[in-house]
Amino acid sequence: MVNITMYGGVGEIGGNKVLLEEGKARIFLDMGQSFGFGEDYFAGFLGARDRFGLRDYFELDLIPKIPGLYSKEMLEGTGYRYRKPAFDGIFLSHIHFDHTWHLRFVHPDIPVHLGKGTEIIKDSWVTTSRDFFGDHDFQTFRTGDTIELDGIEVEPIHVDHSVPAAYGYIIHTKEGAIVYTGDFRKHGSHSELTEDFLARVKEEKPIALICEGTRVASEEKRKNYTEAEVKSHSKAVVKKAGKKLVVTTFYPRDVDRMRTFFEVAKATGRKFVVSSKTAHLLSALGKDPRITLPDVIRSKNILVYIRELKRYPSWEKDFGKKAVNAEYVRKNQDKLILQLDFFHFSELVDIQPKKGSPFIHSKSEPFEEDDIEEEVKNNWLKRFGLRQHQLHASGHCSMEEIKTIIEDINPKLVIPIHCEEPELFKSMWKKVKLPVLGKTFAV
Repeated sequence: MVNITMYGGVGEIGGNKVLLEEGKARIFLDMGQSFGFGEDYFAGFLGARDRFGLRDYFELDLIPKIPGLYSKEMLEGTGYRYRKPAFDGIFLSHIHFDHTWHLRFVHPDIPVHLGKGTEIIKDSWVTTSRDFFGDHDFQTFRTGDTIELDGIEVEPIHVDHSVPAAYGYIIHTKEGAIVYTGDFRKHGSHSELTEDFLARVKEEKPIALICEGTRVASEEKRKNYTEAEVKSHSKAVVKKAGKKLVVTTFYPRDVDRMRTFFEVAKATGRKFVVSSKTAHLLSALGKDPRITLPDVIRSKNILVYIRELKRYPSWEKDFGKKAVNAEYVRKNQDKLILQLDFFHFSELVDIQPKKGSPFIHSKSEPFEEDDIEEEVKNNWLKRFGLRQHQLHASGHCSMEEIKTIIEDINPKLVIPIHCEEPELFKSMWKKVKLPVLGKTFAV
């Protein structure tokens, strides 16, 4: 039999940690942190004392005590006995933190398998920010590769998501194929990737489908725009902006959205001003022949916004000839689309956008009434007279799409993950296993 234990992603969005065991083989699918992680105990400047490794996380039951998973350094001072690595590998579906962030606690001798594009994104973010994924034996793959570990074979296949190099997995076991979707969608710029995955999965007649259900909900709160619709609506907003600056914010690893606003800028006779971190990521991914992106250095329609700092990181020097500052943006508002991350809103003080300038919020809609970040954002928009437009394409399939996909694949068993209302899967399929956090079950 194949045993499965879910240590995260149960009744919640994100935090995926799926342990799959057959014979001597023991592999993890993702090693993420949920979006609500630690919110019962931490807020603002009150957080875990990272200098003590896993001590606070164990005491508060935020991270499971799994023998042979964690590094000796992270276990020091916890009172939990260190054990040698007891797992064959960890397979990442994509780079988002809700699938990767707990890698920093994992023993460095446990191999981490990831797509080549995912490694490029990881390296860019390690260079340009404080993100730290730990020191591991990172082993890359492409679609078409297979990885064999202790009698099981793992087959990664690309899917479309809101970040490049996202993958689903077919795990070939003695009992049959077990499929893990990771996060995926059918309405993005590269829906053909997801179609490739689903066609291959259907061929395997899986005995179990571990399926994400981010948008499987009793009430659909997200607008179901496609990436093409985000582009067309954004173009209309920019055309109506006249002499005003256009400001946008989006997820910092959403490369499809970067491409969308670059194309909108070209179509409307403006230049796309990106953050230096975005510029670095685009330049890094541009070296991957399988990913087509605008060239930051050569394109006439891209500029790089450099904030006024007392000390500048060395990697920003690569964009010296494309660099612009707040004064340039203030004087050329009618010629620009500016990417402005939430944590850089204070740049508005120096930019002084004209009243009524459009602000395109290209992220998921906020759903919590007491969302402090949303309240702060609105205060900034009101202070500077910016008018918000909500334009975003979700990185996930709708509930209707998930139902159709399951029916087409016809798996023997469906196991929901990455979903706040997993019980709704029972309305979509005849045999559903609702996992219990940390409890092992056989397939």
